[in-house]
Amino acid sequence: MRQAYDEIKRRIITLELKPGYRIDDVALASDLRLSRTPVREALFLLGSEGLIEMRDRGGFAVRALDLADIADLFEVHVVIAKAVARVAVQRATDADLDAMTAAAEAVESAIDRRDHLEITRANAQLHRLEAGATHNEQLHQIATKIHDQGERLAYLCFGGEREWGQLDEYFTKVKLDHAALLAGYRRRDVAVVQKLATEHVQQFLERVQAWMASEATDGFVVTDADLDAGRFRRDTLSPQVD
Repeated sequence: MRQAYDEIKRRIITLELKPGYRIDDVALASDLRLSRTPVREALFLLGSEGLIEMRDRGGFAVRALDLADIADLFEVHVVIAKAVARVAVQRATDADLDAMTAAAEAVESAIDRRDHLEITRANAQLHRLEAGATHNEQLHQIATKIHDQGERLAYLCFGGEREWGQLDEYFTKVKLDHAALLAGYRRRDVAVVQKLATEHVQQFLERVQAWMASEATDGFVVTDADLDAGRFRRDTLSPQVD
């Protein structure tokens, strides 16, 4: 099942399985050279993470990239990021912080190699570890689901297979943010960690807006007050991103 899960998730994140694509689990199992049962188990697990939708009569489809869903994702993301930071900074063990440091180094290494898929994986893993450092299973599960859903969006917004170019400045900032965040955790500085965590979400949102580069995001505005309150102001949103 884990083998099926990893490969199907990779295909979803890299858009080999496109948003809205209806999955034939029998054909997919044959393609993966696995039996149908572990493939279906993997699809159900991906469904719980928000990457797969269950259709009538037991069918499956890749969840679409919907602007309203993206807005909702960021609305929750900023609230949870701030909550995770507040709790984790007080509870993280030295082992937790060492694991987060190693994950941040993996992000840097992937950036230096310009490995788009590994950047998304390593970055999501860093923030899953951050959520795990809260030692609150409910908060950890919620945060993990957000990062699972964000991986596909991150892959797209981090450039996919396009030219790197404009991402150099963005990733320089990511490296600095991660270093500052970890330093804040080491100092147990609640105010700094919460501020950096919410700013990090804002930076990701700005990258999403730049990637979309369309009038559909003109009304999707983030203010400092919105970040503090954990809400976004959304005007008219188109229903679908192709």
